[in-house]
Amino acid sequence: MRDHSRHRLALITSRYAARQQEKLAGDRRAFDDAFRAVSGEVIRPVLEEIASELRSAGHVPRIALDEEPEAPSIALELGIRGASASQGADRIAFSVIQRREAPEVLAYLIVRPPPMDLLRFASPAEITAYQVEQLVIDAIEHIFACRSV
Repeated sequence: MRDHSRHRLALITSRYAARQQEKLAGDRRAFDDAFRAVSGEVIRPVLEEIASELRSAGHVPRIALDEEPEAPSIALELGIRGASASQGADRIAFSVIQRREAPEVLAYLIVRPPPMDLLRFASPAEITAYQVEQLVIDAIEHIFACRSV
């Protein structure tokens, strides 16, 4: 192959790679924006309602935004009465992750024993208040069971 053609091909492929990278970055921004919208409209109201119930029971829950290792994220720290700070913050979190080509929303639980993934959503639009409520209540039950041992 002639040097001219080789250089031209290199230029074509590098431009293509740059456009693909821009597209992926744009897709990720759109995904993050969609998650933030669902987080504010669906997830946060459910977490606030659950936090209110936990407060009524004497616990000190807290909702944390973008404090997880991967962001955007929203988490409910339970603030369980009688649990020492050295045991770590028990929490249920929703974060945008990207382990594959496309980003996804991961719902997970941080509790001692180690953290566990709960559910993955391919699209923020799939997340409903009913799912969030059920998932968080189930996770809280698991956390309290772990703390009771």
